[in-house]
Amino acid sequence: MTSHFIITSAIHTSYGKYSTEERINQTNDTLNSIETYAPHSSAVIIDCGEKSIDKDLFDCEVIDYTTHQEIQHHLQEYLRSNRDIEPDIIIKSMLEIMMFEDYLKTHSMDSYDRVFKISGRYKLNSKFDYYKHLEAKNKVVLLPPYYSQNLYNFDVKSTMFQYMTRCWSFDSSLLLNIIETYDKMKTDILYASRTEKQADIEHLLYRHLSKKLVKNVEVMGVEGYWAPMRGSWIDE
Repeated sequence: MTSHFIITSAIHTSYGKYSTEERINQTNDTLNSIETYAPHSSAVIIDCGEKSIDKDLFDCEVIDYTTHQEIQHHLQEYLRSNRDIEPDIIIKSMLEIMMFEDYLKTHSMDSYDRVFKISGRYKLNSKFDYYKHLEAKNKVVLLPPYYSQNLYNFDVKSTMFQYMTRCWSFDSSLLLNIIETYDKMKTDILYASRTEKQADIEHLLYRHLSKKLVKNVEVMGVEGYWAPMRGSWIDE
């Protein structure tokens, strides 16, 4: 069986607490962990930081979304008008949702059995059970939903639950379902960006992904430093 890891990235960014050099090193750790715990998988980095990255820094394909016309249009529109106290919440979610959706729409997944999404800078660890993902036919594998950590001003789109999205996977047969889900998430995040509302990937994925498709695992086996707070270690 073949797997494909999509690594979402923002190497050059003024948000978060880690330097560019640290982000490069942490993303190389991501790649090394995939080689260790999901051997023979392919990987791609999709990056939408504040400027293009040197593609020779990483031993895999790198796709540069910093010049993507639609993404940059919405980003600049938000930056011109936003009055959010924490704009990085919208920015991070907007960029990741839009580039992930675009990648899935423009690249064939036919040659893969399983597709993984992992956030750059996080890495798989010895608790990662690769075969649980491979055996989850026609399912999306996620951690169980968590209670919301934030009370967002987000009217009808609010939800008390969220999915942790640092690492998750789906059967490649569900590609169209995932694209449809991300289309809805994109609509909502752009709405939030124009209306002084708040939203993020975690809450929107819980809201729009069909629960019938989900298989929960109690431990994902992923770890890394949480970007908003330096020194805060995540292990889930």
